[in-house]
Amino acid sequence: MRSRDERGSTELVMALPVAFAMIMGVFQIGLWAHAQQRADAIAHQAVAAARTYDATAATGRRAGEQAITQLGGNLLRQPHVRVVRTPGQARATARADVLSIVPGWHPSVEAVARGPVERTEAPA
Repeated sequence: MRSRDERGSTELVMALPVAFAMIMGVFQIGLWAHAQQRADAIAHQAVAAARTYDATAATGRRAGEQAITQLGGNLLRQPHVRVVRTPGQARATARADVLSIVPGWHPSVEAVARGPVERTEAPA
């Protein structure tokens, strides 16, 4: 009887951790992309509220915090929104850390939305 070649077992032991790391990396990138979309939505909702006629930065911040409650879930860690409103423009920035499944990697997301402030003009 011939002795079996056992090199395949060693190759499998070497290849499996690499394959698992690649799979976890793909899932982590998917989580990051989804979190980025949520941060974009939060920033856009905050700026939409802040740019309306007679609104303030606090109005936009409240809308952003409400969006965080609705969209944050467990995916966004320590989310916060910052709103700045000048007489001509409103700007909202949403930041958060992303749930991490890859040890040692701590991704974060940031989204910025801006738009002109609504104003009325007297007819000419």
